[in-house]
Amino acid sequence: MNPQHTQLLVSVRDCEEIAPAIAGGCEILDFKDPGRGALGRVDDATLNAVIDYCQLHSVNIPLSMALGELYEWSTEQNSLKIPAEIKYLKIGFSHCSGSRDWVSDWQNLRQQIEESSGHPHQWIAVAYADWNRAASLSPHEVLESACENQCAGLLIDTFSKQHGRLLDLLTPETLGEIIEQARASQLKLALAGSLRIQDLEILSELAPDIIGIRGAACIHHNRTSVLQESAIRTFRKQMRFRTNSTRSGCRGR
Repeated sequence: MNPQHTQLLVSVRDCEEIAPAIAGGCEILDFKDPGRGALGRVDDATLNAVIDYCQLHSVNIPLSMALGELYEWSTEQNSLKIPAEIKYLKIGFSHCSGSRDWVSDWQNLRQQIEESSGHPHQWIAVAYADWNRAASLSPHEVLESACENQCAGLLIDTFSKQHGRLLDLLTPETLGEIIEQARASQLKLALAGSLRIQDLEILSELAPDIIGIRGAACIHHNRTSVLQESAIRTFRKQMRFRTNSTRSGCRGR
């Protein structure tokens, strides 16, 4: 696999975390509530506040937002208007295993959100490395549906943050295979799931398009604690070092 530039996505929960995320080297700013699960959606007041902040401070990096799990959405929630500034929307499929309607439910939700917002978004399908625990679909099944439904990308994450990290649950070989398939279908591939600096040696070889962090950016690796600029800067510095090392290694072969 040819090494390429991998972008760093940092998940923030409110306005106070935006400045340290950007100062630390965040390249995609993601909004989510870590207290509400792997893809916890921020409430409407927080969403409005962070968008106002980004406009006021001329934040010019791509913005992303977690929408939670497909099954969580009710008819009332489907009227949510997503601001035009949000480029990427992520949604998970926990509790969808065995459902015959999840794809149509997903398509309907996408249509309703975009009709309400008045503009299209780039959708990121989320596959869980611990899909059995999440009662979700396998990464290969989610990848197939992402291709069939014109998604912009696929995120592989972990559903439970207490039962193993990404590289504990999926081998580098499996991840590499999925990345190659996604790339062949012109999908962006993002990796997340309690990632740590020590994982970057393997991740740099896999060369995903995006690496997403929350816990690694926080005090004591606690994803619900305070985000630290220094932790993000250290992680990004190591990302660049590993990427450059991988490139040098390829040139030397």
